[in-house]
Amino acid sequence: MSIANPVLFLILLLALPLTWVIGWPRYSFRRRRDVVSLVIRSVLLLLVILAIGGLQLVRAVEKQSVVFLVDVSDSVGTEMQEAQLAYIQEAISNKPTDDEWAVVVFGADVAPERAFNTLTEAPPNLRSQVLTGNTNIAEAIQTAIAIFPADARRRIIILSDGQETIGDAEAKARLAEAAGIEISYVPFFRQQMADVRIIDLEAPSRVIESQDFDLSVSIESALETPARLSLYANGNLIREEDIQLPQGITRYTLTQSGAQSGFLNFSARIDVLNEDGFSQNNQLASFTQVVGPPRVLLVASEEAEITQLLPALQEAGLNVDVTTPANLSPESAGLADYKSIIVANVPATDFTQRQMERLDSYVSELGGGLVFIGGPDSYGPGRYYDTPIEDALPVEMQIRDQQRLPQLTIAYLIDRSGSMAAVGTSGVANIELAKRAIDLSISFLQPTDRAAVGTFDTGGAWVAPFQPVYDERELQRLVATLRSGGGTDIGAGLSLVERDILQEPSQRKHIILLTDGGSNPEGLVERTQQLYEQHDVTTSVIAIGSNPPAFLQEMARVGDGNYHQVADVGQIPNVFALETVLASRTFIEEGDFTAVRTSNSPILDGITALPPYSGYIATTEKDLATVVLRGPEPNSDPLLATWQYGLGRSVAFTSDATARWASNWVTWDNFVRFWGQVVTWSITESATNNIETRIVMQDEMARIIVDAQDEVGGFLNNLQLEAALLDPTNTGRTVRLSQVAPGRYEGAFRPTEEGAYFLTITGSGLVDGEETSFNEVNGWVQSYSPEYTQPEPDEGLLVSIAALTGGQSLEAVPEEAFVPSEEFRTAALPLWPWLLLAAMMLLPFDIAVRRLIITRSDLQRLGDWMNRGRSVAVPDERLSTLRDARSRARNRTGAGEEDATVARLRQRRDQRRSTEADQQPRPQAPRRPSSRDPEFNLPPDRTSQDSTVGSLLKRRRERQDDEQGDE
Repeated sequence: MSIANPVLFLILLLALPLTWVIGWPRYSFRRRRDVVSLVIRSVLLLLVILAIGGLQLVRAVEKQSVVFLVDVSDSVGTEMQEAQLAYIQEAISNKPTDDEWAVVVFGADVAPERAFNTLTEAPPNLRSQVLTGNTNIAEAIQTAIAIFPADARRRIIILSDGQETIGDAEAKARLAEAAGIEISYVPFFRQQMADVRIIDLEAPSRVIESQDFDLSVSIESALETPARLSLYANGNLIREEDIQLPQGITRYTLTQSGAQSGFLNFSARIDVLNEDGFSQNNQLASFTQVVGPPRVLLVASEEAEITQLLPALQEAGLNVDVTTPANLSPESAGLADYKSIIVANVPATDFTQRQMERLDSYVSELGGGLVFIGGPDSYGPGRYYDTPIEDALPVEMQIRDQQRLPQLTIAYLIDRSGSMAAVGTSGVANIELAKRAIDLSISFLQPTDRAAVGTFDTGGAWVAPFQPVYDERELQRLVATLRSGGGTDIGAGLSLVERDILQEPSQRKHIILLTDGGSNPEGLVERTQQLYEQHDVTTSVIAIGSNPPAFLQEMARVGDGNYHQVADVGQIPNVFALETVLASRTFIEEGDFTAVRTSNSPILDGITALPPYSGYIATTEKDLATVVLRGPEPNSDPLLATWQYGLGRSVAFTSDATARWASNWVTWDNFVRFWGQVVTWSITESATNNIETRIVMQDEMARIIVDAQDEVGGFLNNLQLEAALLDPTNTGRTVRLSQVAPGRYEGAFRPTEEGAYFLTITGSGLVDGEETSFNEVNGWVQSYSPEYTQPEPDEGLLVSIAALTGGQSLEAVPEEAFVPSEEFRTAALPLWPWLLLAAMMLLPFDIAVRRLIITRSDLQRLGDWMNRGRSVAVPDERLSTLRDARSRARNRTGAGEEDATVARLRQRRDQRRSTEADQQPRPQAPRRPSSRDPEFNLPPDRTSQDSTVGSLLKRRRERQDDEQGDE
């Protein structure tokens, strides 16, 4: 027996004397009952104290438990797994029956492969997936310690090369030694191969624009070999050279110039012709920030859009680069070079989804500026609805004022042929996606709009005829009845729609055709053109598949609609939503007007009067946006709107910067000033250069270190700083920085991808007594793991761990894996459930002794009640005996034959006694019976009866005697 918590047990034990002091009997008349209650309560309390203190039954154990830690990191290689499993199989094949084993695999992290079991067959392969880019022996040991059972002797066997890259295995081994766990090992080393690797790429962290600097590459080769060295800057090849690598370390230097301000992400790659040990260590990256005047990027699809704008920006003193959407960098590193990006009348279809996502994160995560200039191909007409760029802008593409919108009649013409039952990559049939798309499209319509849903296979039919959409649910219910099957005849569906849509009274009529195009095209283009030219009915086509027929695009063109080719059918609902927005709204507002100033802004500093405009794109401002200029009444649409988006700023100008709508502006004296101030406002600058940022890698964590000093070198304390981080996958996160020393602030994050990371340090604090804001963009590159350095085989770490815990190398003796360790181990069985059960059983007795009063009479009654069964049984037995005797007597004497005579005699006696009683003058007091009377001891109802019976019997015997005498 032992106590798990002896200190707690001793403290609680003090409650016993306290209980005796409080509960000692004070009245003599109830002392006996109080003493019994006190004894029961003391025993109950002692049981609870023993349960809380952890009373347990301790016994020695002989069972052996073994955990095999299998290293699957890249330094060991997958080719070693078969040998590792073979070793485990040999070790467990002859183990004692009761001994158990488990398998844990590890690399950079840990995963249990096989729980403890007593089987004698190892798993045929390893199924657990872990990160293999590092080796973390420490975490593997910690996991093994945690999963061991308590009732066994414990041993860990590490199957590894011992090349630890993260963690502290020796510290965890000390924990195992303190817990009495032995750690042994089996070394597994992959075949050594000649390896060539880049060990360093040196570049200055910051240079001045136009300053020359050296870029140095250090290469280590295990043998003399030809190779090709390639150097890249921001993904562009800047030098490629064939070199002859000698054995050992070689250093190559290339002089570069910081031609323009921004970030330079350098990378070096070495390719060898011979077999290489690791390919992961053949590339290394570095980062340099070029400091100079701010640069902005002007993006336009057509040169005419920037003919007047580009000279104005350059005259305003801005360093402007010009590019097209096709050449816009899809990576954050290429955008981070610029303080602001200006997009001039570019349709959304000219950008890729990745480019738009990078523009969004460029503003929100890197603190860049975005200036979005309108035109006929921007905003709503440019199809920016529900795009990342719409998220970044202070305006949205929809018009919220429903009163100004014309009534729309829209007809959904859906192909329901058998091919529409096909299931795409989304896992949903095409016809089901079409129904979802219609439901979504209907939700964008006004209650006063009208809609119809028609289908076609070899013929056309209405699912829902033309009707107002105020009963949206009824329309969606009808759409749900749509089913696929049959052939494809677009002409039949078009005939169905054109018959009824011409009768519709709406101002705008639009057809959305969804098909895979497997139809006879004869006459379809001509009929679509006739609908538009003669009846003003527009047609848009959504073509499914990677190679739709050309006539579908021609139908959309002659029908003045839009053509959407959808290879991924999962995009059908989004395309329907966009098409509905475009069809139901008139975005372009044309006519001469003068903008109305509605808010103060630095953009209009020094500008008192504005020239007239002749057109803009209608949008709706967002809730947090600031509208600086509005269009004319009654709509008052935003013309110039601004807002803060994440760490950056964005500006929406809904008119253009050309002579199309701004002919009066391009000749305006303040045209240069206006656009210069617009772009300058979008640039977020740091108020000071008092902070310096660097990143240091420790194990798996990257430490962000920021040093803050004033102009004379004094520490800046109590700043509120945080780092906005953008990783190579364009995923953003925020890391809060805490002050750890005078002027020093730190935070940490776990990098999961190799490549360039961008950090924007923001915050505020007092500098020279004034509140100052900070905004600094910096970069850092995550290089390859130390896992790929391929050192010489070394068992040093494994030997050290084994020596700490009393283990050894079991490489040559797998049969000793289950030999009992020298550790004497005991297993403890907790007794608290039984103790608490006993206490619960005593509790009713404790309550009964204190609450119930039991007297001697109660005990006597209890005894009588217990004996009642026996006392009742005796009279019953006697009565039965007497009844049997009477029956036998009657049988002998024939008394049964005289029953009638006895009855008559009894009746005469009763009559005589009644007569005598009537003759008496007064009633006499009843005589008290005396014990001398012969009838005293007989029951009253038996005395007279027995005497009469006896006389009758006597007379009968006399008569029988007389009869015998006569004979």
